Amino acid sequence: MHAQRKSTLDTQNAAPVSEQEVLQQILSGPSDAVAIGEGLPEMQRARIAQFCYNRVHMRELGLRLAASCSLMSLKAAFGRGGEVVFKQSRDVEQTLGELKNSPGNQAPKPITLKKTIAG
Repeated sequence: MHAQRKSTLDTQNAAPVSEQEVLQQILSGPSDAVAIGEGLPEMQRARIAQFCYNRVHMRELGLRLAASCSLMSLKAAFGRGGEVVFKQSRDVEQTLGELKNSPGNQAPKPITLKKTIAG
């Protein structure tokens, strides 16, 4: 018979889950990632938020996980940047909008080979 694998959401009776296992579950089903994260101890959530936040393609997930963490746990995970992430995570939609409109995220101007004639 196959042994059933315990869910990470069963935090009362389950042994500590490695962050690598949690990340694998999060990456396999991103729609459930925040729900999975909410079942974890706060410091583990903060460390996973830090991991995700530092990868541009996972920044939104990092912010959403950070939204469920205290300032103290984010400072422990992020260091000095914990305060910034704490503030950003309190309004994720606004933060994401600002990040999309930042100068580094603007689409480059199209390149043309057309010559202009000075007149």
